[in-house]
Amino acid sequence: MERIVTMCVIDDIKTVVNGIATRIPWAQYGIEVVGTALDGAEGLALIREKKPDIVITDIRMPGLSGIEMVRLVADGDLPSKVIFISGYTDFNYAQEAVKLGAFDYLLKPFTPQQVIEAATKARDAVLSELSRHDVLREMERQLAESMPHLRQEFCRRLLRYDSSLESLNRQWGFLQMEMAYSPLLVMVAEIDNFEEKARLLPIKEVELGRFAVQNVLEETLSSHTKFILLRENVHQFVAVLNPPADLDTAGLLELCRENIDRWTSQSVSIGIGSQVDTIQSVYLSYEQAKAALSYAFYSGGNSVLPYTEKSGFISPRFSADKEKELLFALRSGNQDKGAKMLDDIFMECSQYPVPPEPAVMTNLLYGLAFSIFRALSEQVSDEERRQLETKLAEMKEFASLSLGGWQRKLQDYCALGCGMLASRQNHDAARLIVRTKIYIEEHIEQSLTVNDCAKSVHLSPSYFANLFKKETGMTLMQYITQQRMEKAKAMLADGLQVQEIAASLGYEDRPYFSELFKKHTGLTPTEYRNKK
Repeated sequence: MERIVTMCVIDDIKTVVNGIATRIPWAQYGIEVVGTALDGAEGLALIREKKPDIVITDIRMPGLSGIEMVRLVADGDLPSKVIFISGYTDFNYAQEAVKLGAFDYLLKPFTPQQVIEAATKARDAVLSELSRHDVLREMERQLAESMPHLRQEFCRRLLRYDSSLESLNRQWGFLQMEMAYSPLLVMVAEIDNFEEKARLLPIKEVELGRFAVQNVLEETLSSHTKFILLRENVHQFVAVLNPPADLDTAGLLELCRENIDRWTSQSVSIGIGSQVDTIQSVYLSYEQAKAALSYAFYSGGNSVLPYTEKSGFISPRFSADKEKELLFALRSGNQDKGAKMLDDIFMECSQYPVPPEPAVMTNLLYGLAFSIFRALSEQVSDEERRQLETKLAEMKEFASLSLGGWQRKLQDYCALGCGMLASRQNHDAARLIVRTKIYIEEHIEQSLTVNDCAKSVHLSPSYFANLFKKETGMTLMQYITQQRMEKAKAMLADGLQVQEIAASLGYEDRPYFSELFKKHTGLTPTEYRNKK
């Protein structure tokens, strides 16, 4: 609904006041007369009380003139549009009225239409200004609402760009930053093992966990200092803050870590950059905080890591002989030996006096993972090779894996590969034993030896003998004897003679055959046949 414009009429002639105020249908023009007065003093009081949008007033009135009245109104900064009424002899007054910013000027005698035209023109000006004011107020409201976001965006630019000090100072003032201008520093907090948790938990729980960490950070920091907290990515928060006055910065961030550990289901690692004296250098503190945080690779997480200058560059490596032994053990399916060699390799990686750059160490360990993949993939099926490739790719995706995390991942990887080889070897061994049993059955009447059976499946006698006992739980000769005795029982049931049975099963000595049969069944061949 369009706003009604208000108006007051002031003149020392009552008929003029009534003629203007009551005889014109102002409502038709969107104007409401909210008061009238017959002299300047009364008019001034009326204007101050009603604060009308339009004032129609005579210039010359007894006591307080219209000019003086408007001057007093202007001192009070009331935004009324003033239309002066005067005669031809009041030219000097008219000049003064113009200086005071009179909106219009009516000369006596005037017609109702002239008054209407002047008032509606003033009305349009009032509504136009109100519209502009509304737009400005809305813009101011939106700016106020956006100010926290604008401050955050400003801090994001501080973290990444080396802008001119003049430009940064101008923006700092415009944004009315609540922090002290100097000194400043940056901390970066990262939720530990976030990628692995995010794969296992529902999205809602992941978001609640991040919100809980952010909430604890904000509450803890706000108790000791001024700061701007940014959610940098899915598992990182960055704060630009003033060093606290009541404790050292490392102590404050240690308190943040402890509170998160105590009040949420998460833990965080926090890197701290050096203190800087100008906003122009905040990005340097940010780079230092990130560098410090990267060393959570060695701590395993849940730690506060101040930035320190590292002396020299260490190129990490581990024993080539240990790597060869590891790969040989894996190709042999020896999981225990492989696990021991992997532990030895990680022991070497953790014994540097100055820890190497985490990114360099990560590349070294990924290279080891790839070597393990190649060693295992040579001996597994295509489907198993694809499974190993998927696990290898997952390790590369976990950018925040610690040294201990890499060790666990590689141990699991080796166990998976050895399990595949063991399964394959068991399957192959079972097939060899089946072939051996068929061979024995077909040659049961012959004097079979370990060499004969091993040769039938193309294995060395010693390896074959061990494999056969491992798979069947008995030696080869125990199995052959068992099969012969089972066949002898069937032949006795068919009525064959003992001597005939012994000869057909490769036993030339009947007493020896009878002794073996009794040992196997608890009865002599004759007793067994009679019992049946």
